[in-house]
Amino acid sequence: MKIILNYFLLTTICLISISCSQEEVKLKQYYVDGQALYKMHCANCHQENGQGLAGLYPPIAGSDFLKKNKDLVLCSMRNGLKDTIVVNGKTYHQPMPANTQLQALDVAEIATYIYNEWGNEKVITDVKSVQKVLEDCKK
Repeated sequence: MKIILNYFLLTTICLISISCSQEEVKLKQYYVDGQALYKMHCANCHQENGQGLAGLYPPIAGSDFLKKNKDLVLCSMRNGLKDTIVVNGKTYHQPMPANTQLQALDVAEIATYIYNEWGNEKVITDVKSVQKVLEDCKK
């Protein structure tokens, strides 16, 4: 009986370890892929360091807007944004162009990168939740 119990505990510990490491690997993969996508689709305006551009394009790094409007940020990545927004007390009028070629996974990876890099998150922005948000923004 003791051998069976020890085997069960060891198996449980191994499964938990594997699960945690798989999640860490997935987070790192989303982060790295998101960083590359950010550089390709976002950095021209928001800059590689996320500081924005001379009052034309808002910062992402240290952005209060980023923290309070995640669904809108996700929608904006694919659909663009024409509304005036206020970021850290400053008003921005410049429209954000749509990136309609971005798939839900691309948006999830970019979000994982920017929210881990500049939004104080340490989690994956899950592709399933992004897909739901992207479907809702069409309505």
